Amino acid sequence: GAEVSLVLNLDAANYSAMSVDGTIVAGTGLYTITTLNPGGSMSWDPANGGIFRKTTPADTDFLTFGPDYSATSQPYTVMMVYRSQPSTAGRLLNANSVAPDWLLGLWGSPSYVQDVFFNGNFVGSNSPADNDWQFIWATYNGNPGTPLSQCYVANSTIPTTTSGTEPTTGGFENLRLFGRYSNATTSSEVPTADVGLVKVWNDVLTLSQIQTQWLTYKTRFGY
Repeated sequence: GAEVSLVLNLDAANYSAMSVDGTIVAGTGLYTITTLNPGGSMSWDPANGGIFRKTTPADTDFLTFGPDYSATSQPYTVMMVYRSQPSTAGRLLNANSVAPDWLLGLWGSPSYVQDVFFNGNFVGSNSPADNDWQFIWATYNGNPGTPLSQCYVANSTIPTTTSGTEPTTGGFENLRLFGRYSNATTSSEVPTADVGLVKVWNDVLTLSQIQTQWLTYKTRFGY
């Protein structure tokens, strides 16, 4: 098959400030990154080489970006480095559309949990949100006949196996960070959280490639 390509790299280390409300900046792979921040609840912080921080659950403030991977024949890997921040639970990384429903990272129903991947069904297991930096990878093989979705999670220890696999079929129509799609200017289920980076590839990364990503970034996030 074709070589796996990184199609989006939204890394706060490449910024020195939060982009201004209403601006659109170019992202890796020519996917634009749109900033909606009229409430000013998103900011950039130099911690950990650069992070995006959302400190209050303003439902008007979020980032949108990335490809339309809603076709069931599109394989992908999505990686995020993130941590919960007290005390507002919600959905961290989501599809920028009502359907298909897609979720990665944090979720708040009924309690605040991390390590979540949902693409039609939940893939893997979650754990209570603990305010520590988390690594998560979500993969889907793009074969609707024999679908395979996998989730990998890590913090201070290199990932050696999945946190779960499911025969689920599902992708996302672009991505929204810091809330679930309600409409073009408003989110629901808004969390408070820090995010270091979001990366998207156009195929499934192997365990070895996922381990390489962890090794690349672990020191930056204190591990």
